[in-house]
Amino acid sequence: MKRKFLFLAFMTMVAFVLLAACNQEKQEENQPAVLNVKIKTDDHIELNKETEIACLVTYGNEKVTDADEVKFEIWKQGNNQHEMLKAKHEGNGKYVVKKTFTEPGTYSVIAHVTARNMHNMPKTDIAVGQASNMPAEQNHDHDGEEHHDHHSDVTIMLHEQQYHVNEATELTAHITHDGQPLTNATVRFEVWKENSEKHEFIDAHEQAKGEYKATTTFKDKGVYFVKVHVETNELHDHQVEQITVQ
Repeated sequence: MKRKFLFLAFMTMVAFVLLAACNQEKQEENQPAVLNVKIKTDDHIELNKETEIACLVTYGNEKVTDADEVKFEIWKQGNNQHEMLKAKHEGNGKYVVKKTFTEPGTYSVIAHVTARNMHNMPKTDIAVGQASNMPAEQNHDHDGEEHHDHHSDVTIMLHEQQYHVNEATELTAHITHDGQPLTNATVRFEVWKENSEKHEFIDAHEQAKGEYKATTTFKDKGVYFVKVHVETNELHDHQVEQITVQ
């Protein structure tokens, strides 16, 4: 009788462990993956030398080898001519272009990546030519934490934070123009859930110089996109940010 009781207790414990493991696996499966793009390039590049500019594309823990499109937008700061180069996949989620820079200066690089019905566009700045002739630059190694606009003299950054369903959430954008806070602009947040045709537009208000805020409530968990629209009499620009609501 005692052996039978111990056997039943053992089997119950085994069943409990297996059930807990299954529940954990289901929870992990239900967690939405995020398209992540990380630019891989030197922050200082020699003149007249072929240079590799690359990005690593992942979706959750998966290396994306079949992205719909990967392009690099490259331009010299202060120059309105932007070059768009189509990248080739070299394996393990690494997409590459080759370029030779013939003029010294500070260049901006944006990786435009479309995959898994998502779009991500991180940006970084690189110095080309003699380092002693280059102004001090802050190199942004983006892995989803910051997102900047592709306009050469406008920078838009959505404040990073945690987002929770059914809670009033304050969206904050920091906007600069020519390195200075952009004030008295008309700013709106366009918000939509992944694969949804319904877009919500929310007017933002300037709380401090170059800082614009608006409040919204996310009704469902999942991946959302937030497009920050910026308008003044002289410019009209925008930036898209991908977020996850838990």
